[in-house]
Amino acid sequence: MGGRLPSIRAVNKRSSVALVAVLLVGCTAEAEVPQGVPETGLLGALAGVRATDESSLLVEYGEVAAVRGLLDQDARRFAGLRGYGYSDLAGHSQVLPELVGFDPAQATTALRVGQSPTWVAVVRMDVDVAVVEGKVQALGGRKGGSGVWTTGEDGEIDPDGPLAQAGIVTGFQQVRVEAGSVAHSTGAEALKWVTEPVGGKSLAADPMIGELARCLGEVSVAVISKPRSGLPVAAGVRVAVGGEVTEVVCVPDENPNALKDLVRTNLEGAPWVEVLAGATAEQPADQTGMVRVLVPAAPDVRVGRVLVALQRGELPGLFG
Repeated sequence: MGGRLPSIRAVNKRSSVALVAVLLVGCTAEAEVPQGVPETGLLGALAGVRATDESSLLVEYGEVAAVRGLLDQDARRFAGLRGYGYSDLAGHSQVLPELVGFDPAQATTALRVGQSPTWVAVVRMDVDVAVVEGKVQALGGRKGGSGVWTTGEDGEIDPDGPLAQAGIVTGFQQVRVEAGSVAHSTGAEALKWVTEPVGGKSLAADPMIGELARCLGEVSVAVISKPRSGLPVAAGVRVAVGGEVTEVVCVPDENPNALKDLVRTNLEGAPWVEVLAGATAEQPADQTGMVRVLVPAAPDVRVGRVLVALQRGELPGLFG
């Protein structure tokens, strides 16, 4: 995808509070069905993040290793899936190993939560802890008793520093390095979202973020937006074992069957009949208050159309 993920504009003005209430009612009705949180995938990643008003604003996730495999198969078709989960660092692979000792493009998975100026990213990959910590120290980092490195005050930007000179403006004010992951953030509080125990207050357990993630299913990349005002929306891409690609969009609604019918009508007209050719809309039987759009991706179609539509703020035309 290259570069930073743009801020996602609100899809419409429906109240997130009211929609959460609808989803909570649905969760109560479905409580008799066990819904354990997977240890892997999008939900597994969200289970390790504390849910706060700020961490739930925007979620960006990528199965980086899987995406590398797709790019090896067809770089043109899957180019739009590159960089999710580490968008602030995407495009800097040539300089990152020298500056910070790792390249997130070689990770297994990546997750970024929060919205500028307050966010944290977790890159899961094998790293040489001593090498990465040495690079962070060379950036002026100081290691605290908790094992967290601090290179600057929260949100502080050094325009003359080596990171800024390389085009990486922020995101390494706080860093924690382990053998299997690197967590880096714009500030101390954001880092705590992923370094301190979340208890029962994880993003996977959040009635909005968690339900949107469940609606997306097993995805290779995903973006979930829950703006302070406006409708929450999630978009992602599924890639089946056999290679079939399906793009997915999920939104909550107080009257999902009515919205489903509206979306079906909109999908038959311009521009969606061409942009999302073959798309269908459904109301998942196991998720009260949710509408899901499924878009098959033909072999000659570039993948990631729903993600682009979300980033550009074009989805209101589909759901409004």
